[in-house]
Amino acid sequence: MKILLTNDDGYRANGILSLYHSLNAAGHDVTIVAPERNSSGAGQSIAVYMPISITEVSKKIYFVSSTPADSVRLGLQYVYKSKENYPDMVLSGINLGENIGEDVFYSGTVGAAREGVIHGISSIAISTPGPDFNHLKDASAIIVNLLDRIHQNHDIYSEPFVWNVNIPNKPFDQIKGFEITELGRRPHHKPLEKQITPRGNVVYWQGEPDQPTSIKEGTDIDVFLKQEKVSITPLNLLPTDYRQMPLITALTL
Repeated sequence: MKILLTNDDGYRANGILSLYHSLNAAGHDVTIVAPERNSSGAGQSIAVYMPISITEVSKKIYFVSSTPADSVRLGLQYVYKSKENYPDMVLSGINLGENIGEDVFYSGTVGAAREGVIHGISSIAISTPGPDFNHLKDASAIIVNLLDRIHQNHDIYSEPFVWNVNIPNKPFDQIKGFEITELGRRPHHKPLEKQITPRGNVVYWQGEPDQPTSIKEGTDIDVFLKQEKVSITPLNLLPTDYRQMPLITALTL
């Protein structure tokens, strides 16, 4: 399988390098096109008012001076050049930190995967929780296994898809399979933390999320907290809320 591999932690991050080596060892044709620097929280943003560049570090490894989404966009145009030569799949990760619930709106990892499917390429965002990240080879093996399953059943996928995958930080033989999930809801983040710099400037750090008091069964958060299975959440490309259409119709008649 021909794969464009990207992330939001930067092209030198341990997660992407672990997956790169595992995919190559499994016989896949992998090219890394990823941000030069950590771009966590970039979502699906792109550079609008600044130029971007792409640099070839070594054979099949490139970094882009912009966001994860721009890495996919420029990678397709500069590296693959034409739709006829596009990769079979875009993989984004392995992200160093989970992406669950509302994270999908902020995550550069998920943003890159969504950019892939916009271009008609099935895409998977891949994350694993910390803080140690000491089972990246096991997480990589899970993805290799998942790609084998996709390849063996490729005829059932008539349209490009985008999945958000979270893998427990555990040895391969302790992971109890896969579970299809929906996005969960987490409590609001704690307030931003105020800090005074040595120069007397006021700055703010993002607050940590509160712990959930109740969790809907079958959500990615539920599966993540149990830490036993790989959570796979299929995402819609377009977030139209069809339930509200009759309400809007009633208001606008």
